[in-house]
Amino acid sequence: MKKFKSARRGPQDRPSRGPQVPRGRCVVGIHAVNEALKVRPRAIEAVWLRERHTDHPELKRLGELAQRLNVKVEIKPPGVLDKIIGSNQGIVAFVSERPEIDWPAIEKAERAVLLALDEVEDPHNLGAVLRTAWLLNAQGVLVPEHRSADLSPAASKVAQGATEHVPVEKDHALPQRLERLKEHGFWILGLAHNSRQNLFTLDIPPKVVWVLGSESGGLRKSVAAVCDDLIAIPQSNPDASYNVSVAAAIALSETFRQAQAKT
Repeated sequence: MKKFKSARRGPQDRPSRGPQVPRGRCVVGIHAVNEALKVRPRAIEAVWLRERHTDHPELKRLGELAQRLNVKVEIKPPGVLDKIIGSNQGIVAFVSERPEIDWPAIEKAERAVLLALDEVEDPHNLGAVLRTAWLLNAQGVLVPEHRSADLSPAASKVAQGATEHVPVEKDHALPQRLERLKEHGFWILGLAHNSRQNLFTLDIPPKVVWVLGSESGGLRKSVAAVCDDLIAIPQSNPDASYNVSVAAAIALSETFRQAQAKT
């Protein structure tokens, strides 16, 4: 239920100094590059491998796979890759497209799951959310245009290939987007640890948007006001809260479990 569009290149997609970087978003790490080669080899502008990559079996395999797929492969000193992101595992790919939410299909579907991340700024949290969303069949992630993490190299590394499957769409007016989704049968459910409504006793509707707030402030009032209900995840300490990526994983897991039970 998704299509693809050309990636927008921003400051986070390239190192500030060093050799000229190919166009497209940076996909970082062994698992992430493997998934990009599997899903969209024709959109890969180049793969950069560290020197002596043939000493590492997985890097050697990916280099050979890229060559078989007619993807340009360049060998770089480790320091060049480190300028993109330190924990790169010796491989970076530059991809000229990214998933896009197929809104007509989503709106017509009888069952669909989306996530909305309200000003979640940590790229590691975005990457972790995407990895879980991919494995638990969410169709997309919505984020505000400002004060939100993007598909940076760090997010790509943590996502472990999920950036090739789960679209991330920025919206300049997230509350209005959520209101429009209600017109197509979606329930908008915000996660709030102080709510009385319990996730594990909730009959989750077939079309749902789970809305999660920022790491520091939770849901903004304007976003919480759009939600049909606020839902709490049970916890032993009422004064603490889950990490946003963990909360997303719990909500998606329960949504997936209930959907499986009803099929």
